[in-house]
Amino acid sequence: MMGTIVACMEDLVTKKFGAVKWKESLKNAGFSDARLFSTLEDVADAQVLALMKGIADAGSLTMNQVMDAFGEHWSSQFAPKLYSSYFAAAKSTRELLLSLDKVHTSITRVMKSARPPHFTYEWQGDKHLVMHYQSGRGLIALMPGLIHGLGTYYKDRPSVRIAGNAVHVEFA
Repeated sequence: MMGTIVACMEDLVTKKFGAVKWKESLKNAGFSDARLFSTLEDVADAQVLALMKGIADAGSLTMNQVMDAFGEHWSSQFAPKLYSSYFAAAKSTRELLLSLDKVHTSITRVMKSARPPHFTYEWQGDKHLVMHYQSGRGLIALMPGLIHGLGTYYKDRPSVRIAGNAVHVEFA
């Protein structure tokens, strides 16, 4: 995964729990507590998942709570600064979600080992979007937090549920 994912985790943990908890999270994941990650670094999926588990242990959280907190932080605070042009181009959660596959392709085009998720879209009525998630990583559990974070950012608060490899998003 992109090092920006780990940078976001560090930002979240240090802001929410403090630098000591970030160091504890690193140690829990088997890293030196002085380990630095580059945003351009390709971090192995297993290491990122170990770090999420380390964060869960350090914060006495479940993995779902970590994934939701990460998703919310990524979409409402971290990514809008890093990828401001994509966020500015969309006027709502709906618009950004519908461009998400193209955004992933654009951002990761120059990264040799990038394996972003892909989405196909299906409308079930004018307010119910089904995003079909395609990824060997199996990280669909991140989607509710990510989408709720977009709802926070755009102030439109969609509801989200997962069914198999489908993300159901209901817009108000």
